[in-house]
Amino acid sequence: MNIFKRFAKSLYSPEDIATFRADKIWKSIIYILLISILIFLPIGYHTATAANDAMKVGADTIKNDIPDFTVKDGKLVSDAKKPITIDQGSIYFYFDSTDQIDNQLGSADSAIAFLSDTIYIKAPGVDQTVSYATAGIGSKADLINFYQSMEDLSKYFIPILLGIILIAMILVAFFKVALYALFGFIMSGFGRMGITYYHNWNIATYSMTLASVFTMIMYWFQITVPYLSTINMAVSFFIIFLVIRQIPPTDQKQPIQ
Repeated sequence: MNIFKRFAKSLYSPEDIATFRADKIWKSIIYILLISILIFLPIGYHTATAANDAMKVGADTIKNDIPDFTVKDGKLVSDAKKPITIDQGSIYFYFDSTDQIDNQLGSADSAIAFLSDTIYIKAPGVDQTVSYATAGIGSKADLINFYQSMEDLSKYFIPILLGIILIAMILVAFFKVALYALFGFIMSGFGRMGITYYHNWNIATYSMTLASVFTMIMYWFQITVPYLSTINMAVSFFIIFLVIRQIPPTDQKQPIQ
């Protein structure tokens, strides 16, 4: 059975997942990489889109829409009496030296905010604050120069950022499989049912499929699901439980396929 048929079977069939338990380890490693890439695709797409949209705003927009300012003792100082919001479609720019806008940032999917004491950057997979001193910004002229430098570096920075995110997701996926395999190993009586940790590793690998597809869909449509990680863990644990129930207690080690 090829990897795509295994993927389809793993969405709904604990009985089929049980038959994958004696696979060679390289098959499960390839499958973990596939699942990681599957979840990464919407995150990578939205992150790259948000970053490119931010670059398209251009120094002219910042020059025309953001008032003159300076940074004194790490604080943003300007003549603006109220927060300024610049809607650029898929990304918002905020300028606020009055400390009034912080509670609005959570509602934006992608945003760059110049707050009273920090620069806040938000995009799918990115949630970062940078002080003005760290960014080397002391005035509006510095901001324009900084933006132009970032625009030049973006063609290198964005792929590097996406690569870092993908590597992090792969490492997290391997950690989850190890954790889920331990859960299955405990549930199967520490190997007394003839289901070794090796078998449980393979079972855990394929038991993540349904949760991974659900996560991918939520990321594609940018739907926020409370306690998403907890829900995914519960779903994977439940599937592992169903898979172990499919294996007869007397069924000892299976031949390596």
